Amino acid sequence: MSISSYLKIIGRGSKGSGDLSRDQAHEVFSKILASEVSDLELGAFCIAMRIKGETVSELLGFMDAVEPHLISLDNASKPTIILPSYNGARKQLNLTPLLAGLLVAKGFQVIVQGVIEDPTRVTSHAIFQCLNWPILEKADQFNQLTTLNLPIFCPLQVLSPNLQHILDLRQQIGLRNSAHVLAKLINPFKKTAWQVSNYTHPEYPEKLKEFFLARSSSVILMRGNEGEPTASFHRLPEMRFLHANQHTSATLEERFEYLPPFEEINAEVTANWTLQILKDPTSGPVSLIRQTQLIAEHVGDIATS
Repeated sequence: MSISSYLKIIGRGSKGSGDLSRDQAHEVFSKILASEVSDLELGAFCIAMRIKGETVSELLGFMDAVEPHLISLDNASKPTIILPSYNGARKQLNLTPLLAGLLVAKGFQVIVQGVIEDPTRVTSHAIFQCLNWPILEKADQFNQLTTLNLPIFCPLQVLSPNLQHILDLRQQIGLRNSAHVLAKLINPFKKTAWQVSNYTHPEYPEKLKEFFLARSSSVILMRGNEGEPTASFHRLPEMRFLHANQHTSATLEERFEYLPPFEEINAEVTANWTLQILKDPTSGPVSLIRQTQLIAEHVGDIATS
C-alpha cells in the first residue's frame, strides 16, 4: 500500500517539510513494519525523516506502531534498569557492560538491549560473549536467565525483528534512520522498569523529556558517551530522572581525573578489564562508580517504595 501521501508531507526538505500527527505517524510506520510499502518508498521515507528530524508526536506515533511488534518480558522481583547499547566503542572503551555489572552489584536486574554486531565498533554484545554473560535468544528464556544474577543482553533482533529490519537499512542507505532513535527508546517490560535514554545531539533532551512524560515512563535522561548510556572516564554529565508519576529530579555534572588503562579497545581486552574492575571497583573509573551510586540513590527508593 502506497505511503506517497505521507511522503508529500515530510519529503519537502528541512525548511519546506511538514510534520505528521501521532495518528498519521502510527499509520505510516505500521505499514512499514508490516512490509506493506515498496523498497523505493521505504528509502524515501528514511531519507526524508533523516533530513527533517522526528517531532515528539511522530516519535509517539512510531512507538505506538512498534509496540505490537515487540516481545513482552516480565520483570523479575528486583527493580529493573534497561541500558540501550547501539553505538559501541570506536575511540574509547565501551563502558556499558561495566556499568551493567556495577548496577547488578547494587541489587538491580539489568538489561542491556542493542545490536549484535557493528563491523566498525566494539559492541556490548561482543563483550558479553567474551564475559560469558547471558544473551537472550528467545523470550521464554528470560525468567531462567534472571536467576543467574548477571546482566542480560537482549538483542534487538529478538525484541523486535521487524524494527531490526528497518535499522539494518543503514547498511544499504549509508545513514541512520528513525529506527535507530526508536530502538533506544524500547521498554519491553509489562511492569515498571527504569530505562536510560542517552542522546548526542542538543535538540534531543527536551524532545525526549516530552516523549517520556507523555508515556508516563520512568527514565534517566543523559548525554551519552560515544552514544552509549554511560559516563566517560573524565565526565559524568547531568542526569535527569523522570518518574512515571511526573516527578522530576536531576544531578549535577561532575568531572574526574582518570588515566585510561590502555589504548586497545577490542572486546576481549575490554571484557578482562571489566571483570578486574568488578572484583575491585575502587580501581575503576570514579565517574562510573559515581554514576552507579547516583542511580541507586534516585531509583532504588522509588523502585522499592
